[in-house]
Amino acid sequence: MRGESQVRRFQADSLQRHAIEFGEWMVRASNERARTLGHAKLRPAHARLMVFIDWEGSRISDIAKAQDVSKNAVGQLVTELEELGYLERAPDPADGRAKIVRYTEKGRALLADAAAIAEQLDAEIGAIIGQKRLAELRSTLADVCRHLGIGPQPT
Repeated sequence: MRGESQVRRFQADSLQRHAIEFGEWMVRASNERARTLGHAKLRPAHARLMVFIDWEGSRISDIAKAQDVSKNAVGQLVTELEELGYLERAPDPADGRAKIVRYTEKGRALLADAAAIAEQLDAEIGAIIGQKRLAELRSTLADVCRHLGIGPQPT
């Protein structure tokens, strides 16, 4: 069993803690900025969901699998985003019996705003750690994700 000092060190300075806190900061900062651009009703859960929707659309079951949550949880968030006008459900072109979730025009405008916000956040992080380390951080995280089979895979 680990000693108390090891556990306290883990709680204060583990990779898991830093990764989770950084990811949560990115979501909160992105949402706050999106609100100032007119996307007032977005919540962090919406942002977490939207990164898993392909440009052409995705099935709810695929989004749920990628997020490791239930289809019902994803369906509820999709319904909220539909009501806000960002998403719509449509027949899957590959299988007419299935439905996909895809971005509406308003949803694609949100993605454009999100890209601009990401550039701002990158600039802020770059100001803290420098552009070279920022590029290394992005590359390292991408390598880890590819190796673990998570996130977008190279095409």
